[in-house]
Amino acid sequence: MPASVRHAVFDLDGTLIDSAPGITAILNGMLADRGLEQTLSCAVVRPFVTAGGRSMVEGLLGDVWGEPEAALAEFRARYAQQATSIDDLYPGAQAAIADLRRRGVGLAVFSNKPQRLCEKVLSDVSLANEFSSIIGSGPGVPHKPDPAGLRLALSRVGGVPERACYVGDTALDQETARRCGVPFVMVAWGYGEAESRAPAPPLARRFEEAPDLIWREIERATAA
Repeated sequence: MPASVRHAVFDLDGTLIDSAPGITAILNGMLADRGLEQTLSCAVVRPFVTAGGRSMVEGLLGDVWGEPEAALAEFRARYAQQATSIDDLYPGAQAAIADLRRRGVGLAVFSNKPQRLCEKVLSDVSLANEFSSIIGSGPGVPHKPDPAGLRLALSRVGGVPERACYVGDTALDQETARRCGVPFVMVAWGYGEAESRAPAPPLARRFEEAPDLIWREIERATAA
C-alpha cells in the first residue's frame, strides 16, 4: 500500500482478544496434572497477561515449579494446542475491523505474544486474513515498549508513523506508540483498567467507538 494510506495497528491480548480465561485454564491444567489442588482464578491471572509468558509463569507458578524455563515451554506448548474460542473476541471487534477496512484503512497487529501464537490465535477466531501484517515477539523483535516491532508491522504494510495509529489497552502500549511517533488510542475493556500516562490518550469505551477515534487521530497527526 502507498504511504498515503492510513493504517491501524492493534495490540492483541486485552485489545482484540480476552485471552485470560483460556490462559487460566492452561495454568490450572498444568497444576492439576501434577496432582496439585491449587487453582487460579481468572481475576488473579488477568493482571499477569500483559507482563508476558515468562513473567506470568514465574509470578503464578514460581512457588510450585523449580524450573521456570521448563514451565514456560510447557505453557506455550499447551497454548499452541488449545483452540481459542470465537467468544474470546471482544464484542464489536469484527464489526470495527470491517468498518476500518471499508474506509480503506490498512490493518496490522503487534503483540508481545510469540509470533506463532499470535498467528494461531488470530487464525482460530478467523481474523488472520483481516491483517496484512502480524508481528509477535521473537528473534529480532524485542518486547514493548521497544518500538521495533511496531515499526516492523508498519513497514510490512507500507505504512508510515504519521499516517498510522496504534490501539492498545495499557500504558505499555501507549509508551510504545510514543517511542515510535505514532498516535495512540486506548481501549477501556482490556487489562490495563484504562490506565494511561499524561497526556491522556483518546479512550474507546466500546469497540464501536474505535474506528472514528482512530481516523480522527491519524487526521490530527497528518495536519500537525
